[in-house]
Amino acid sequence: MADNSSRGYEVVGNSSLVESVGIVHFGLGEIGIALVRATGKATGLRSVAAVEVRPECVGRTLEEVCSAGGDVVIQPTIDEASREGGNADVAFHAAGSYLEVIDSQISGLLKAGLNVVTTAEELICPQGAPAERAARLHAEAQANGVTLFPAGVNPGFLMDRLPAYVTSMTFGPRRITVRRLVNLAERRQALRRKMGVGDDARSVGRRLERRDMGHVGLVESVRYLATALGWRIGEIDETLSPIVAEGRLERAGETVEVGEVLGIEHKAGATDDSGRSITLELAMRIDVEEAIDEIEIDADPPLKLRICGGLNGDKATVASVVNAARFIRSAPPGLLRELPAPFANVY
Repeated sequence: MADNSSRGYEVVGNSSLVESVGIVHFGLGEIGIALVRATGKATGLRSVAAVEVRPECVGRTLEEVCSAGGDVVIQPTIDEASREGGNADVAFHAAGSYLEVIDSQISGLLKAGLNVVTTAEELICPQGAPAERAARLHAEAQANGVTLFPAGVNPGFLMDRLPAYVTSMTFGPRRITVRRLVNLAERRQALRRKMGVGDDARSVGRRLERRDMGHVGLVESVRYLATALGWRIGEIDETLSPIVAEGRLERAGETVEVGEVLGIEHKAGATDDSGRSITLELAMRIDVEEAIDEIEIDADPPLKLRICGGLNGDKATVASVVNAARFIRSAPPGLLRELPAPFANVY
């Protein structure tokens, strides 16, 4: 298994990743399956073990479940997968958002001596109980000489790491606004279910109040940005609301009737003692004509960045995880929150 304790931190170019890096896959939902397929195409990576708790997957091969990954047999536990993949270096963890649910999974991977790249949103910048769990995972990673890195797009890049990096081109930022409009017609079905597409608006409203559905990570993105800028913000304001259809819509195999839900609008923001502010606005809906991602920074000089057509978060999340395998093995042991400059892997 991996040992990062004696490795210096290094960001490498495409040509220097020549050895074969063994990958353990934990979680075979839609993102997990996409990670298996991407691993098979990436230079220098190979699938050597897999974990999935669903009984219908256990005992089958990755090829049977994912149409990629070869004859690797899917195991129900990390211990059994470790015996199968004894030459593994990195685990791709794509099995949940909340540390309360998944911290034992990540802990098991770290104790098995694996560097872990996870899509868990709460690890970007946790607070309260999640922060305590993150601290324990950080200590376990250090004790085992491996690295834990939270990858992803939102959070993980578009609304936190990217705008924080862009502020390095300015003096005295006063206001940061990030807007994201996501076209759910182009995204995976599981995300449309998570955003309540086609559901009753009152039911979705009640579930949003309980936080049983919707996006995870906007508050963490606000906190990450404030921490990166050194701003001492007050309470983070957060609102979630269903977007209700005023007319019948058929798109991407979905039918939404009048009064049903097209998606969810999510906002979070905070202000510091001197009036500097962070505002994040995310709308994920199935009736979008053109997706867009936009970062606006009120500073000297002012900056406005726009990704026309938006960034496909499903594909970009997979890319962020796979490309993290390039640097995680040479990163310092522990929880790594800052994003080195990872180059795209060679396909």
